[in-house]
Amino acid sequence: MIKLFLTSAEGIYDRLNEILRDMLGYTPEIKRTAAGKPFIGGNPLYFSVTHSGRRGAIAIAEKPVGVDLELFKGELHALVKNSFPKEEQDEITCERDFLRHWTVREAFVKMHGKTLAETLKNLQYCGANLYFNGELQAVEIFTHALDNGILTVCTEK
Repeated sequence: MIKLFLTSAEGIYDRLNEILRDMLGYTPEIKRTAAGKPFIGGNPLYFSVTHSGRRGAIAIAEKPVGVDLELFKGELHALVKNSFPKEEQDEITCERDFLRHWTVREAFVKMHGKTLAETLKNLQYCGANLYFNGELQAVEIFTHALDNGILTVCTEK
């Protein structure tokens, strides 16, 4: 089960607390890992939060989950794209493609509670498959094209 909530970026953690209270029957204490990933002690549910501009999203699941939202800005992102492997660069022909590839990376990183600095160079997303350190990852990736951006949810299989 993955529940996805689109919301305003403003007050997103208040909205998260409301959702968790409704789902669990109490307001859990939200803690943070050393890398800054928020979690619920005892992990009755996993969650991930993202925002871009004024929009936000919350993903809640029974297993580790990551979510990322990026809004279109009319940018080519050439500098970042050029740091991707050649096979992946070939799949990116427009901003929508770039943001799909980028949000997959971010959602995966959030799911694992790592940072982009730790993992970016070791990720590759090609042919709808995600590789970390050259190994195919056992993840489910759900990418949604919104009217003004791209939203991706990543969870363990």
